[in-house]
Amino acid sequence: MTRKITAFLMACVLCSGTLHADQLDQPGALASYVSEELVVTATRFPVKEKESSRFVTVADSKKLKETVASNVMEALGRIGGLGYKSLAPMGINRQGMNAAVYIRGIEDGELILINGMPVQQAASKGYDLSSIPVEQVERIEVLKGAASTLYGADAMSGVINIVTKKPQEEFAGTASVEFGNEAWMNHGVNISLPGITAGFRYQHMGELDDVGRDIANEHDIALGETDKYMLNVSASPFANACLDYQYNWYETSFIDRYDSGKIESTDQESDFHFLDFCYETDQFKAKLFGMYDDRYQTDYVDGVQDGETLQRLNYNYGAETDYRFRFSDDLELTAGADYVHRFADYVNNYGERERDDYGVFGELKATLSRELLVTLGVREQFIDNENETTDYNVFLPSAGVTWKVNDGLNLFANTGKAFQAPTFTQLYYVGRILIGNPDLQPESGWTYEAGIKWDSEAASARVAAFYMTYEGKIEVDRSQGRPYHYFNAGSYSSQGIEWKLGLSPFHDLDNLLSDISFSASGYWACTVAEDTAGDEYQPGPKFQNTFGIAYSASDIALDLKCRILAGREDALENYAAFDMTGKVKAGPGYVTMAIENIFDTEVQTTGNLAEGSRYVYYEPGRLARIGYRVSF
Repeated sequence: MTRKITAFLMACVLCSGTLHADQLDQPGALASYVSEELVVTATRFPVKEKESSRFVTVADSKKLKETVASNVMEALGRIGGLGYKSLAPMGINRQGMNAAVYIRGIEDGELILINGMPVQQAASKGYDLSSIPVEQVERIEVLKGAASTLYGADAMSGVINIVTKKPQEEFAGTASVEFGNEAWMNHGVNISLPGITAGFRYQHMGELDDVGRDIANEHDIALGETDKYMLNVSASPFANACLDYQYNWYETSFIDRYDSGKIESTDQESDFHFLDFCYETDQFKAKLFGMYDDRYQTDYVDGVQDGETLQRLNYNYGAETDYRFRFSDDLELTAGADYVHRFADYVNNYGERERDDYGVFGELKATLSRELLVTLGVREQFIDNENETTDYNVFLPSAGVTWKVNDGLNLFANTGKAFQAPTFTQLYYVGRILIGNPDLQPESGWTYEAGIKWDSEAASARVAAFYMTYEGKIEVDRSQGRPYHYFNAGSYSSQGIEWKLGLSPFHDLDNLLSDISFSASGYWACTVAEDTAGDEYQPGPKFQNTFGIAYSASDIALDLKCRILAGREDALENYAAFDMTGKVKAGPGYVTMAIENIFDTEVQTTGNLAEGSRYVYYEPGRLARIGYRVSF
C-alpha cells in the first residue's frame, strides 16, 4: 500500500517538474488554463475568479461526478481542500449528529448555501447534504476565509455555495441506471425544456455492518437499508427570473449490537424542502427563499419500541436584495440588505425557538490602475434572539487587493472580520447531562490571507497563505461535574497554506498523451484551541489533499484520485484512499464505472480515540458500481 501511494505521488511531482519557468513571460501564454471562469460567491455579482481578491475554488458537475460520490456531502469530502467527518456511509446524519466538512481545520466555521441562500439549521448549525445527488448540481463554489461582510452570521471560516441545475435554451435530457455491490442502486432521469428543467433520482443501499464501534460501551454499529428519493425543478417564468425547488426524502436505520447480546435500533426519516425565487439583472438582484427540514426518529430495544417517535423540525425563510452602482469603469459600489428568520422545534430538549438575522452591507471596488484593484466592504449585522437571551449587533469590515503582474500572474491579499452566533442547542438545551447557556456571546475574529493565481498554456496554480484567529470559542465546561454547561472559552486559530494545482504537460502533442492531466488540491494548517481550563488542543485535521490523474477523450475517460487526510485530531488514524471513475462510449450513450476505496483501506470518518468515551465511525470499504447513461 505504501509503495502504491509513493509511486502515485512521485508521478505527480515528476510531471509537475516538466513545467518551464519561462512560460510566465511568453506573451501568448493564455490558452487552456487561463481562467475566465465567473464566480458569484466572492462578490454576490458575477466576477472573474482570477480578478477576485479571495481564494475561491469551483467544482462543476463533471468534477463532482469524478469524485465517485453519490451526493453533495460525499463530494465535498473528496474534491480536495476540505476536511470531512461523517457518522455513517454516504454522509448520512445520525439523529441529531451531523456530517460536516472543515475549512482550513476549523470545525463548524463553514456557512452552507443553496443558490446563495442559507440552509443551515439554527438548532445545531447542522445541514444534510447527503440527500442532494451530484446529478442535480450545476457547480459548487467554495470561498475560503472570513465572509461575514457579505453573508453575515456563521460565514466564519468560509462559504460553500451549491448551485443547482438551471433550464437550458433547447430540449435536452439524460437518463441513467447504476448497480453495485452492497445492493447499491442509483437511477435517475433529467429533462430540460426551454424555460424549465426537472430531475428525479432514486438511490438504494443495503444493510452495512461495522460502520462504527462504541469502544467504551462495547457495541458495534450498523447502518440498515437506506432508500432516497430526490426531485429538483427549476423554471424561468419570465426574463431574468428563476424559480428553484429541491425535495429530498430518505429513510434508514442505525443498529447497535452490544457485546452482551442486546440490540438497540433507531429508524430515521428525513424530509427536506428548499424553494427560492430570484430576479437578477446586471445591476439588481432580489431573492426570496424558504427551507424546511423535518427529521423523525423512533427507537427500539430488542425489537420493542422505546418511547414515542421524536421529531426535530427546522425551517428558515428570508429575503435578500443587492444593487450595483457603477459610477465609472473604474469605480462601483454594491449595496444590499438581507433577512433570515430561523425556527427550530426540539420538543424533548427545549421546545420551539426562533431568531431573526438581518443586516445591511456595502462593498466598494476601485480600479486604481490597469494592474491594481482594491475592494473595501462593511456590514452591520443584527441578531434578535428570544427575550431571555442577549441580542447581538456586530460591525464587520473587510478589505482586499488584486495586483495583475502580467497576463499570466495575479497576486491577491485580503483581510476581514467574521463571527458566528451560538446555536439554539448551545443557548437553550435542557437535559440530564447538558444545560444550555443563554448568556453566551458569539465567536468572532479575523482572517488574513495572501497568495497567487497563475495560469499558462500547460498549468494552473492557486496558492494562498492564511492566518485565522478567533476569540470566545464555545466549549462544554466539564469542570463542575454534571450537568455540563456551555461556556465562552479562550482563543483558537489556524494558520497554514492552501493550494489548487492543475497540469497538462503534454497538451501540445498530437497523440493520446495530450489528453492526460494532473491535479492537486488541499491544505496544511496548524490549528490550536483553548478549552475552558485554558489548555490547548488540536480541534481539526492538519493536512488534506486530493491528487488526481485523468485521461479524457471523446469516447473514453478515466480518472484516478488519491484522497489523503493526515495529522488528525482525537488520535484518529491518517489514511490515503484511492477512487476511480470511467466511461466508455457504447451505442447512443456511455457505460460508466466507479470504484470507491480501491484497496479497501480503513477510513475512520470521525470519532474520539483519545478520551474515556472512545468511539469511531468508518467508511464501508470498497464499493464498485457499473451503469449506463444516455443523453437525448
